[in-house]
Amino acid sequence: MLTRVFLFLILGSSICQAQHTWQKPKPLIPRSKVEQIIGRVEQSEPSKDRRIVWVWGYDKPHQPGAHDYLRVRDLMTGLLAKVPRFTIEHAYLFPSQEQFENADLVVMYLHLPQLTTRQYSMFRSYLQRGGGVVAIHETAIMRPSSEGKKLAECLGMAWDEGRSQWGAIFEDITIDNAHPIFKGFPNKLSIVDEFYWDLHRMDGVNVLGTVRTGPPKRSSARVPESMLSKSRSPMFWTLESGAGRVFGTTLGHNTFSYYDPELRIVLFRAMAWAMKESADPLMPLVCEGITNQQNRVGTTDDMRDWKGKRRAPPSGD
Repeated sequence: MLTRVFLFLILGSSICQAQHTWQKPKPLIPRSKVEQIIGRVEQSEPSKDRRIVWVWGYDKPHQPGAHDYLRVRDLMTGLLAKVPRFTIEHAYLFPSQEQFENADLVVMYLHLPQLTTRQYSMFRSYLQRGGGVVAIHETAIMRPSSEGKKLAECLGMAWDEGRSQWGAIFEDITIDNAHPIFKGFPNKLSIVDEFYWDLHRMDGVNVLGTVRTGPPKRSSARVPESMLSKSRSPMFWTLESGAGRVFGTTLGHNTFSYYDPELRIVLFRAMAWAMKESADPLMPLVCEGITNQQNRVGTTDDMRDWKGKRRAPPSGD
């Protein structure tokens, strides 16, 4: 009996961990540099009323500081609610038919449940009629591989069970700064996080960022450049499906990433692009709540001591 308890404690502690505890938030950025990337802001509100649905779930295996779906939902929707003419809704696990019918944008940050034939049909219909989607990190994972391919038909790229890999980002991301989502950035972007590679990839996907991969799975430290792959893997992509637009990325593992002003620029611009809107009304959100008295922007908190992580479904679900 004691042996079983000991094994349970050991295995439990190994499961409930962040995979890359050496990763820390990058240094704070001068606000002037952030504003230089953003550029001139001319438009204070969107062209019309917009309805955004944020899709969320819960996570058992990771330590606080990773896959904090509820915390990130509350952070990001709290910011989006400050934009004039935006209406924000939440959807647990997947939007309803009514939410798809009324949404202009669906943002997904969760591990999706297994989707039914009807749910895939709802998703595809939403895109065909012109809906926008932003899919972040674990949203791209669906098993087995046949289901991953169905999800890729909606998102552009998705997990290919038996082939896909996950691991830390070990170098700056090479980006296409000619695209409006990355306008104003240099051709490299530093994000401290995790991502996935060797995914299903649909025809028509436009890759906007790539990176060389290092050793897969857990990592205990940054590795030398000699250990990185020769080929590059997609980090950011877009897909235009029917009249709809999708932006996808498989980074977004670390909660502190959502306090990084440069990633905020990317995500808020991606949301605007997916809705075919100007990103200007979202740009005041970039520095909101993360600017210190020295006018430097970001966070120094790795957020792994946070006590509020949800590890079970909401009551009644």
